[in-house]
Amino acid sequence: MNTPFHHYYADDSSGYNIDHVKRKGHFSMTVNHFHNHYELYYLCEGERLYFVQDRTYHVKAGNFVLVDRHVLHRTLDTGMPDHERMLINIEQEWIEASYPNHAAMLLKPFGQGIPVLSFPTAQLAHNQRLIDQISSEMLQQEPGYAIRLQHAVIELLISAARWTQTEDHNPAELQSPAHAKITKIIRYLNDHFAEALNLPDLAARFSISPYYLSRTFKSTTGFTYSEYLNLIRLKAAQRLLRETELNITEIALQTGFENFSHFGKSFKKMALVSPRAYRDQQ
Repeated sequence: MNTPFHHYYADDSSGYNIDHVKRKGHFSMTVNHFHNHYELYYLCEGERLYFVQDRTYHVKAGNFVLVDRHVLHRTLDTGMPDHERMLINIEQEWIEASYPNHAAMLLKPFGQGIPVLSFPTAQLAHNQRLIDQISSEMLQQEPGYAIRLQHAVIELLISAARWTQTEDHNPAELQSPAHAKITKIIRYLNDHFAEALNLPDLAARFSISPYYLSRTFKSTTGFTYSEYLNLIRLKAAQRLLRETELNITEIALQTGFENFSHFGKSFKKMALVSPRAYRDQQ
């Protein structure tokens, strides 16, 4: 895999950044990924698989992927090489401060449970013009480019908000029997992560072999079974640290970590700070 170009824009005074990359060859994300900002992913060329929350979607050129805050996600290779994408990370505080009368409308698409948007031809052309404008402004940086970038980002959010109000925006969710089975398993994990869970028992519950579960889970989501379970436990721990006064030992137990030392090490590896420091930063 090589990268013909990779352009990045961030302004310290703004609450968003833009990452535009073209890749040749095969690529899958290797980073375990959820974060405190919104993510708008636009696929310019190629095809991708995108795992969001508890299921996998087939993403094609021109699609938006809208990822809510604190939602686990990862992009995967479809088996077809080469893709180009633009990623826009958006801070809630920036939208609320800059557009207080319209923040709810601009951010609503991220929380509707429909992460992949496919647009009709006319709207697709409009969105592509905005993406082209963003790319050009990032590269040329002529006077006023920062203003144009901000306006184009807001235009993309408006496109998403208007389209999600229609009745014809069903996502391209993968529907094979294997994907359907893994979706059920993932929903079970999200409901029962605080319990003692091991792969053989889970496989037996869903009448499949441990080997098949392990292999299919990885190929469908991009995560190993243990990676995914650990991440949803850590995500739940982050929420409890932000939203409750529970002590850290109790949080570890409530999120499925029987060993406090393992919890602390896992949390720091993922968040880059200790649980106590994470709570103090909120």
